[in-house]
Amino acid sequence: MINNIHKWLIIRLAMVCLVLSLVIGGLVQYIGHTRLDDHVIQMAQTETAPYAAEFISYLQFTTEEALAYFNLKIHDLIKNDNLIVVEFYDADAQKITEVIKPSAAEIEKRLPKHGTEFALTKGIICEKITMDQGIFLRVFIPLYDKIGTKLGSMEGIYKAPGEIIAQNRSQTLWALILVVLIIFVTSLTLYPLIIRLNRKLIDYSHILALTNIGMLKVLGSAIAKRDSDTNIHNFRVMLYSVRIAEKLKLSHIAIQGLIKGSFLHDVGKIAIPDAILLKPGKLTAEEFAVMKTHVGHGGDIIRSYDWLKDADEVVRCHHEKFDGNGYPQGLLGEEIPLSARIFAVVDVFDALTSKRPYKEPFSIEASMKIIEEARGSHFDPVIADLFLAQAKTLVAEICNEEESVLHGKLEEYIKTYF
Repeated sequence: MINNIHKWLIIRLAMVCLVLSLVIGGLVQYIGHTRLDDHVIQMAQTETAPYAAEFISYLQFTTEEALAYFNLKIHDLIKNDNLIVVEFYDADAQKITEVIKPSAAEIEKRLPKHGTEFALTKGIICEKITMDQGIFLRVFIPLYDKIGTKLGSMEGIYKAPGEIIAQNRSQTLWALILVVLIIFVTSLTLYPLIIRLNRKLIDYSHILALTNIGMLKVLGSAIAKRDSDTNIHNFRVMLYSVRIAEKLKLSHIAIQGLIKGSFLHDVGKIAIPDAILLKPGKLTAEEFAVMKTHVGHGGDIIRSYDWLKDADEVVRCHHEKFDGNGYPQGLLGEEIPLSARIFAVVDVFDALTSKRPYKEPFSIEASMKIIEEARGSHFDPVIADLFLAQAKTLVAEICNEEESVLHGKLEEYIKTYF
């Protein structure tokens, strides 16, 4: 159980780590890229400012000499910054001049071309271009005079410095590593805490289960004492039932319900008058009709408590018969729940081999013969055959033991299945 919990928890913590790392890592990368873009835009706008100022100066005196001087100034500026191309346009979006940094001539040829749509905008346009793992920014800057008349436009291709990109990627990588490390350390810290809380929960659940089982044994014992002055019948039918259930490979959950139902199968007899319940002779038809109501009373009693609801199949159906002639519903064959079909065989067998107020015990052989004769009518033939195949072994281990020994065996089953 503990090993399964460890495996379950490790797998889920690993999945949580992976998902959080992917989500937060993606967020970190997004923030890193956004910061880089903002930084590049800011640098590009800063570095294009001198060009814009020179262009405005030129537009005041648009002579051949002024254009030549303007070109010299632009060539001097572009040598010392990160712009690789600058182009200047008049108010009608006609190109006046351009300067291309010699080392960027091949890059400029591969850059996406554009039309004159930039001339229609009133604000600065920044367009990011990624090429050969480099980041470029195309900046369009409209230029106005003091009264707001558009004089022209400037286009600059800005190449983000490699060291800036490398620094940003390094910072993003370290931030990502730190995030993953924090998530991993947090998971390692949570692991023992969750295990400890789980163990406490298991302990509390076990205490609650023991409390419920104690209540189950007390209630079953009270009914058994009223019926036959002994609780040993409950112990025996429970042990018989579990043995058959194990042979049939029933689940732990199903066996839990079978154990509860075995203890409480006759809980409804609390509503049957003593004159009928303890009558030493054969019951009349009217008395037997009253006796049969104990099944319904039992179902009503256990349905009021969620923990006992899985005992309902045995309590409600243990007097059904395989051929449909049982009560209270007259269920036929596999309509009868499997746990009730198992219990029907062992309940009748133990009743046959036990002393009751109205009879002496039958021999083992006679009891087995009665079970065999009733296979297919009263009992599920498969279960009847399975029980009869090991009946003598079960009798030797269970039927002749003292109540204290059977109680010890019961405790072992409780540890196994609860």
